[in-house]
This record gives sequence, structure tokens and C-alpha cells, in this order.
Amino acid sequence: LFFNDTATTEIYTRSIVGSVRCVQETEDIQLTAVIGFKGNVVDGLILHPDNEHLIYPLGSTIVVRHVISRTQQFLRGHDNEISVITLSSSGKYIASGQRTFMGFQADVIIWNFETLSLIHRLKLHKVLVQGLSFSHNELYLASLGGEDDKRLVIWEVATGKGLCGNSAGTDAVNQLKFYNNSDDQLITVRNFGARIWKVDYVNKKISPTEINLGGMKR
Repeated sequence: LFFNDTATTEIYTRSIVGSVRCVQETEDIQLTAVIGFKGNVVDGLILHPDNEHLIYPLGSTIVVRHVISRTQQFLRGHDNEISVITLSSSGKYIASGQRTFMGFQADVIIWNFETLSLIHRLKLHKVLVQGLSFSHNELYLASLGGEDDKRLVIWEVATGKGLCGNSAGTDAVNQLKFYNNSDDQLITVRNFGARIWKVDYVNKKISPTEINLGGMKR
């Protein structure tokens, strides 16, 4: 913290000293854990299926917090702020995407939750990763680029290879999601419409069906 005013600096210093003395005199109050949470990532606070771990992004780091023991572990692999995070249905995999600078690639990372290790680093999107979604059987991961990218890509989780992709449209897309019971259908949503996508894994194609919402805004 920086203060240009000398009086303000003195008052702030006295406040800190007073607070330290207060903590020293009050032995019953102990600091046991610290949580930093910005809350600017959509669906960024995730409860693991084991009901014991909270997973959330903090800057370029993913925090894995054990609720019962109040311990924290960290996943570090991004070089800029995380923009999206998701968890597979069983909790086996974590996927995270980031934002970066104009003209640079924005990485997607697939993590192993059990070992807390990096499995694949996926490089294709630019500037921003807008959305991520695992298929219900955890075989595939769909990723969506931001306004400067607008590409929809399907990845194979086991190998980290891109299987197929397409432009998500001219308008910015807000979110995407695999169907709950199908690994070859997903939906993307934008302000004034939505698209259902059908994935052909044999021919490596993905094709959309437009859903027109008229004047209704999402």
C-alpha cells in the first residue's frame, strides 16, 4: 500500500500496531486458514463428488481445499489468469482454461485429480478460453474460444488430441455443455440463440442445428 499523505500513513501505521497488540493479547483467536476467492469465474467454485474437497481458481492457480482438514493443495501450470474451470462427472479429471494477450495462445490443461498432476496441455485457442465441458463418460472434452477465437474443439481426454472442430458462429458464445446422457451431442448458448452440435467421431466432423429464440435474450 502506498500513501502520498504523511498523516494518512501515520494513522494507518498506528492502526496496524494496535491490531497486532490486540491479537497478541487475545490468545483465544487463532488463524487456522485463509481463502482467497475472486468469484469472477462462472461456476468457479466446485464441490468434488467426494463431498470433501472444494476446487476453485485463484489467479493463475487452482486451489484444492480439503474441507474437513482445512488443508490446501495447488495446481500450477497456467501463465495467466484462469478464465474457466470444470470437473468431470466422477471427479477424476479437472480441466481449466486461461486468458492471455492478443495474438497469443490460451492454454487448456487437463489435470488428474487423484495425483494432482498435469496430464495434457492443449494449445489451439487464442486470447481466451470461454468454456469447457467433459462428456458424461469422461472420454471427451469440448473447449470454446472467446470472442477473438470463436472456435469449438472436441478433444480426446486419453490422448490429448484434437478430434474435430468448427467455428462456433459470428456472435460471441457464452457457454457450452455436453448432454448428460450423450457424448456426441452438446449445446452452445449465446445472447439471442443457441446451437445443438452433433459430433461425428468417425468422419471427424461437428455440425450445428440452429435454435432461434427470437427476441428473448438468454
